[in-house]
Formats: sequence, C-alpha cells, structure tokens
Amino acid sequence: MRHTHRTGRTARFALAALVSLGLIGAACSKKDDGDSGGTTDETTVEEGTTGTEETTPIATDPPITEPTAEVVEGGKLIVAGEAEVANPWTPAAMQCDSFCQMRARTFFDPLVVVDNDLNWRPFLAESIEPNADNTVFTIKLRSGITFHDGEALTADAAIKSFAAAMGGLISANALKDVARDPACWVAEAGILGNTGCTPLMTKVDDLTFTIATGKGGDAANPVPWPLFPYYLGGQVGFMASPAWLDAVAANPDVADEPVGTGPFVFSEYAPGEGGKLVVTKNPGYWQKDAEGRSLPYLDELEFRVIPDSQVRASALEGGDVDLIATSDGAVVSDFDGNEEFPTILQQEYGETNYVLIHLSVPGALQSKEVRCALSQGLDKVDIIDVISNGFLDPASGLFSPGQEGYLDAAEAGTKEYDPEAAAAAIEAYEAANGPVVVNYSTTTAATSLATAEYLQSVWGEIGVDVTINQIEQSKLINNALFGDPAFEAFGWRNHAGLFVDQQYFWWHSSAAAADGQLALNFGRLADPVIDELLDKARSETDVDLRRGYAEDINRRMNEECFVIPTSYTKWGVIHNQRVQGVGTLAQPDGAGGFVRDGAGFPGQIWLTSVFAAS
Repeated sequence: MRHTHRTGRTARFALAALVSLGLIGAACSKKDDGDSGGTTDETTVEEGTTGTEETTPIATDPPITEPTAEVVEGGKLIVAGEAEVANPWTPAAMQCDSFCQMRARTFFDPLVVVDNDLNWRPFLAESIEPNADNTVFTIKLRSGITFHDGEALTADAAIKSFAAAMGGLISANALKDVARDPACWVAEAGILGNTGCTPLMTKVDDLTFTIATGKGGDAANPVPWPLFPYYLGGQVGFMASPAWLDAVAANPDVADEPVGTGPFVFSEYAPGEGGKLVVTKNPGYWQKDAEGRSLPYLDELEFRVIPDSQVRASALEGGDVDLIATSDGAVVSDFDGNEEFPTILQQEYGETNYVLIHLSVPGALQSKEVRCALSQGLDKVDIIDVISNGFLDPASGLFSPGQEGYLDAAEAGTKEYDPEAAAAAIEAYEAANGPVVVNYSTTTAATSLATAEYLQSVWGEIGVDVTINQIEQSKLINNALFGDPAFEAFGWRNHAGLFVDQQYFWWHSSAAAADGQLALNFGRLADPVIDELLDKARSETDVDLRRGYAEDINRRMNEECFVIPTSYTKWGVIHNQRVQGVGTLAQPDGAGGFVRDGAGFPGQIWLTSVFAAS
C-alpha cells in the first residue's frame, strides 16, 4: 500500500498536487499531446522513409515494460484517467488531454507515429515524401485498410477526414500555415476569409494525395516546413470514416459513436465522472505481431474518468481498475519503485507547470518589473516540497530537459528566488502607479484552492494583493481561450513536445487573437523577437541552428517574465501485474523498433499490444 508523506521547508499548506490545465496536446492535440530526459544524440532518418533527412534526440529512457508472461489473447482491462474529453469524438472538435488521447487512439489510427528514436514514421501512411523545399508533402496510404463500418481507407477518405479535422476552430488555428483553397484568401486584407475552409490537397491516385503549405493559409506564399509530418501524428492525422463524418453533420448526437480504423471498435459511452467508455477488439484490424497473431490482443477495454488522483490511486490498489495515469507528483512518488504496481515514469519531453499570465489585460501584469517580481517572490523548491513531496524538478523555463531550447537556470537567465529584490520592485512600481492587485483564477477543486492560497501568501509577503476567484473548470478554460478580462493569472500545464515548432501556435502573435476571440495563444503573447525566432525555426533544416533559435526563445521568455515556470511534470502510468506488453507496439511492416509511448504527449500509452496476464 502507499503511505502518504509530506516534506517541505515551510509546509504552509498540505497540498496533494499542483493543479494545472493541459488542454490540447503538443501536436495540437496539445499535447496534447505529449517528456524530457537529458542527453541527446544524433541519428539520421533514412531518406525516403520519412521523406527528409533530419536529426533528432534519442530517448534515454524508452518506456518499455518487458513482458514477464507469454502473450495471452483475449480478456479485459480497466483504465482510469483524470478528465472527460470536451466535445467527443470527432478529431475536429475534441479538446484533447492525455486521457482523451489514450482513448481516441484505440478507435482512431494516425497517419504518422513517433518511434523510440523520436523520428516520425509512417503508420496508416505507407510513405510521406516532401518536395525539395518541404512545401508540398505527398502521402501514400497503405492498401487494404478499412474503417470499422467496412469502408476502405482511400485518398478520398483521407482528404475528407483531414479537411474535416482542419475545420475545427482549434486545429485550424494551430495549423494556419497549411495552405487553404485560394478562394478563401482575401488578398487585400492579407487574411483567410474563413480559417476553417478546405485545406489545399490534391488527389494523385486512389491511395495518394498531397498537402501543401502556405503562410497563414495563403497558397501563393508556401512555407518550408520540414517537421510538418510530426503534426500528422496528432488529431489532424486521425482518420475518421467519411460516412460517420456525414452522419455527424446530419445528427451531432452520433459524434459520441466514433468510427475509425483503430484496433478497437466503439461499443458504449456514458460520459462524465462515474461513466465509462467501452471499446471491443476490431476483428479486421490491419496489424499483426511478429508471430503473425492479429492485434489487438485484448477483447475489451473499459475507460473510467476518476478526476481525483488519490481516489484513482486507491481504485488501482483496491483492484477496481488495472491501470491509471497521473501527473500528481505525490502519487507518482508513492508508487515509484513499488514492484506490486509497476510505474512507467514519463519524464522526457513533457509539460511544464507554470503561472499563465494574460498579457493584454490592462493592469500591473503588463509591467515586466511586476511579472519578474512575482517570479523572484516564488520559491520553486518550497512549492515542490509542499505540493509533490519534493518529487518534481524546478523549471528553468518552459522547455523541459531534452527539448529543443532547454537550458539550465544559469544559461536560461532564470530569475533566482530573491524576495527582498521582489519586494523592492513592487514598492517602486506602487510608488509610481498605485497598489499591485492580481486576480488569480482557479478551479473549484480543494487542491486548486490550496495552491492559490499558497501563492496569495508568498506574493503577499512581497507586497502584492492577490484575490482568488474560483471558477468551474470548463468556464476557466473558456476564459483563457477567449481572453476574458476576469482571467489575469492562474496555474497551467502545457508545452510538451520534441521540437520548438510544436510550440508555434501557443506563442506566435498570429495565434494571439484579440480578447473576446478564440486564441490558442492563451496569454496573448505578442513579441516580435519571439515571432521572428519561431518563424526561423519552423523552416530551418539545420538542427543546431534550430536549437539555437529555441534557446534564444527560452532566454527571451525568462528575460521578459512572460510566464512564471515552477516545475516539470513527471507522469506516471501505473498498473497492476496483470498488465503486460506496455511499450511493445512494433512499427508496421517489420520496419524495426517500436512505436514510442507518450512521445510528445505524456500521460498515455498505446494499448494495441498490451495484454492481460492470466
């Protein structure tokens, strides 16, 4: 059994976890989406397999659990996660956290996956070939794959699915540099008339089509985008049945009954806490294992939403569920090293916990001096000790270790804890401008409130008056998406990924719509220095130059204190001993190596090759 313990130099509050929100995966998913290790190495991707020669970091700790039992076909496992998906289950509409991703990848397959060397590899696609300047990508699908309704996966079906996914508000904004139908472009205004209009794709033959790039969607202004294929491993790369998409358009109620090409088929869905999603084995799935056995091994999966991490952990210990995922450092640290409940620790390329600031709202937070004082007034080691048993690592910036752009605190220019300097800065600002008042929004959960009270206490010590506003979570998210004036600052969790380009839509000013309009750049960050660096990184093929641009972004973020990073997440995927085969999903066609669990989207695993030991 677990034994809850707490440490902390001040232990102001008995906090179970730093509650923060991971909305969308790294590849728009989010992510999504979503880790971080340390050392990197260079490996050259075979040209023609991925379509480009690219160097990527090699994972130092692949999350593979070697089976201790022979493969067992059949059976059922129960999996629990932290949150229900918003707007299930069309790829265009899903607001997808890690648990959403784990569920969606049972009934949807993506065009692309990431392998254990962190290279993208074709999955539903047989090949993806870019043109010479990485502005047009030719995608050839594998033959003989069918959707759950019997319809064939063809170029027409893929084009429709991709276009539908790009029609969503989130995905359309995240992939603005995918070219749209020229009829949508308003040349004199320099904008797309409709950001959800049809992406510019061309059918080559029954299994082949192309996708083009265009600055802001402008097909006449192509953008070199060598890392674009990674995006096809996220929601826009999920292939959904054309007939089902038509059915959803006619009757939105059937969006709850997804139809894809994945290893499992939708069976039933009762959303929310206490509800469940049930999927069953797809008897016609296209993949087999090395011995020729049809995948998946399991007959059935049941997913349950258990929001409270401690309750979720107790359900695992009590035998009510077989596998859980959590980013609660206190829970992960309690299980880490427990042989009865093996823990897959996903700490590579992961999210950063931080205080998100609404940079366009009038008030003291528009002042760099005030923002930096708040950063200097927060002892990261103390809040980690108090909240997560000291299990997490202090964040030196928004890039977690291993990511492009990661730097240690000294190199990144991270503000050191200095409450005296912070208090002096606040005093100077107030002498010229009046009192500093920060409205900190949080959810209605008890741990969220305790976190807010911690910040209220430590920032109060440097002279800042913090008001706490508790809001139901979905409204809190909407406040960030639409830049509500009530949103000034609150705890957030985001920015998993491998490359700086995967953060483009979170930080580029083109994604910072005016307050009142939907924006994935939640903080409304509009900095010309960061914009220029992101644009350079998007089109750069030299890995060292791209890494340099990312590091400059890291330094700029810390110099201006646009956000206040606190710690790096460590996800735990924890299971009982019945669960076998985690991390052993092979690449298709005997390509060698495995599909990586959690790459760019920690907190989830592939369940295709998992089995239940007898």
